[in-house]
Amino acid sequence: MFSRSNVIKGVAATSVVDRRTLLKAGMFAGLGLAAAPALAACGNGSSGGSSGGPGLTWAGWDGPPASERFRQFSEKMTGQLGFKVTYQQVVGDYLAKLLSQLSAKAAPAAFYVGDIYMAKLIETKQVLDLTKYLDSGDAAVKLDDFYDGLYQWCRPADGSPGLFGLPVDCNPAVIWFNKDLLAAAGVTADPAAQFAAGTWTQDALTDMLDKIRATKKKGLLIGSGWYDWFGWITTFGGTLFDESGKAVLDADPKSLEALAWLFEQLKSGNITYTGSLPQGQSGDVLFYANQLGSIATGRVILPNVRKLKFGYDIAPFPSLSGKDIMPVPVNTAALSVNANTENQDQALKFLGNFVNAGGQEFRLADGGNAVPSVKGLEKIVTEGDDPAHGKLFNDVAAKGYAVPRAIAGKPTVLTELPLLVDKMFKAGNETPQSFSGKVVQLINGTN
Repeated sequence: MFSRSNVIKGVAATSVVDRRTLLKAGMFAGLGLAAAPALAACGNGSSGGSSGGPGLTWAGWDGPPASERFRQFSEKMTGQLGFKVTYQQVVGDYLAKLLSQLSAKAAPAAFYVGDIYMAKLIETKQVLDLTKYLDSGDAAVKLDDFYDGLYQWCRPADGSPGLFGLPVDCNPAVIWFNKDLLAAAGVTADPAAQFAAGTWTQDALTDMLDKIRATKKKGLLIGSGWYDWFGWITTFGGTLFDESGKAVLDADPKSLEALAWLFEQLKSGNITYTGSLPQGQSGDVLFYANQLGSIATGRVILPNVRKLKFGYDIAPFPSLSGKDIMPVPVNTAALSVNANTENQDQALKFLGNFVNAGGQEFRLADGGNAVPSVKGLEKIVTEGDDPAHGKLFNDVAAKGYAVPRAIAGKPTVLTELPLLVDKMFKAGNETPQSFSGKVVQLINGTN
């Protein structure tokens, strides 16, 4: 199992579909049953199930401009692999349409999978185990090519052997900051400079947030999703899960210390909970509007940040030492192969070329909004020195972790955890012990 400084053992993606809606609707109950009406909206399942055909269709959820790049890549693969490759952009409710196609044995030969449904697709044998392909001499990619914290969620939740997807790219959490706003607040050394000097500590961040608050601007935001707050525990040395995948933050002293600091910052107003913002406000919008000093997110905002009229840069999360890059969350999605496709060999060839270094470079170069999930592509995130310390994206991805299997393997936990944390953050009366105790009860299934 993945081990990163005894932080999290056993580890993802952010789905673009609404988790609450999907779980309430009981979407997974339809797997293996008759197709739902949404099937017709997907169309072109000719490469999956029993339909066969000389070509291959694959599906994803990204819209423009990514969809155009996907089509270009499909054309390239058609020439390179010797068979027709067609990209099927699924508009609207991706998961509902995918499940409809899988039920009808008409799904694409390969498709994107998010954290909310990988475990169920594995359990219902809808996706192919990639182990044999990866161990073969013909594979266009090897497992060692990937950062090892990014694919553990693609393994069975019960710990049995197998790997059923590979990360297409990723978005590690870093600290974006407004250089002009920080300077106006009297911050003499920004986070990137402090990290370079080995002084980017918890106290340094607290001091920065104090100064920003004094200007009546917001310093930092936090959400209720696992990606939003797990990093504030692990970056300060906390342990979330033990070797068996059991949540243990309620019994880990460093985790409790990190939570104590977080609650202090929330109480002081240095950090603002996004659930308390007025309707229509969000972290990225506030950052773009010069009203937020820093934001913890991935490279996903780069295309929009480039349009800003103030200086910006990134730094890793602070650490207790002030100089270390610690493990923090990384968003990722996977590409999987339809276990029922008749074009299995073609699908595996396509998958390998989609996620290997060549495929990721083609998809992410020239202003992309994601980070490679494979090693050796530092040049992607340093293009044009924008942001100036873009290399840190790869450094953070190499140390980071995707969604833990203890969460990814329980779709109800993925849904209920942010609801529980939302309730506690809004109440504002939890202690580190009570907060972590409720979280552990939910994750470990003892409530």
